[in-house]
Amino acid sequence: MKRSQVTLYLIALFCVTAWGSNFVFGSILVGQFNPGIIAILRLFFILLFLYPLTRRHVKGSHPGRNGWLLLVIGGLVGVSFNQWSFYASLHYTDPVIASLILALSPIVTVALSGFFLKEKRGFLFWAGAGVGLAGVWLVITKGTGFVPSIGKGEWLIGGTMLSFSIFLLLVQRMSATMETGVITWYTNLFGLIGLLPFVSWGALPEARLVGMEFWVMLVVTAIVMHGLCTYLWNGVIREAGASNIALLLNLEPFIAMLASYLLLGNLMSVVQVVGGLIIIAGILLSIRSRR
Repeated sequence: MKRSQVTLYLIALFCVTAWGSNFVFGSILVGQFNPGIIAILRLFFILLFLYPLTRRHVKGSHPGRNGWLLLVIGGLVGVSFNQWSFYASLHYTDPVIASLILALSPIVTVALSGFFLKEKRGFLFWAGAGVGLAGVWLVITKGTGFVPSIGKGEWLIGGTMLSFSIFLLLVQRMSATMETGVITWYTNLFGLIGLLPFVSWGALPEARLVGMEFWVMLVVTAIVMHGLCTYLWNGVIREAGASNIALLLNLEPFIAMLASYLLLGNLMSVVQVVGGLIIIAGILLSIRSRR
């Protein structure tokens, strides 16, 4: 039985709130663990959590050749690269800046949807995209001029944003023939397998020296933010569509700013606030063009 639109958006809002705060938790974890080790450990605990939740659907699934191909691509792009680039980026950039760049995901998702699904977009959409990019430009230049201080962290979180947008469309495509549990389980499994050759295993012994409170944070955030929320989000996409539900992602920067203040005591700069508002304005303009 299909759920109401209110229910779907409340579930999505819960996921976006968890992901927004994950920028701050992630920045804390990368101070203790190697980014690749974080990604591997989180995926391991995610799969342990997902197994009893998805076993019934996975056991009787037959994705077919095209289905397996989509699952592998989704796992490598939307999980392997996405997880690694997210935590690696937090080594080099502020969590609030990272969240502001990732806030472009809705526009990129709709733009990619238009390209691959041949949906035409009008002037307002591209105007909104331009406004959103202007907001990101303001943030990464810190309002100092035309030469952007785009460092390694900004490039990495940009890759995270692009991979997530691609993953949303892949999930929508797979949802036409697969159950949510099948998609969630196999993309995380292939994501874990895809990361194995690229992890700095020499950093694993150091992880055993990390305090228990950070291990608890790693396990809990893995299960809630990337296990439970990914499962719920994939189900919402199945019913509401990727380009519709992705629009809620524009709330992530404000959640990240609030979490950064409450947990780290970091005050928001005027440039970050203004840039965030410009990004949101651009996204809202793009939304209007779709009506």
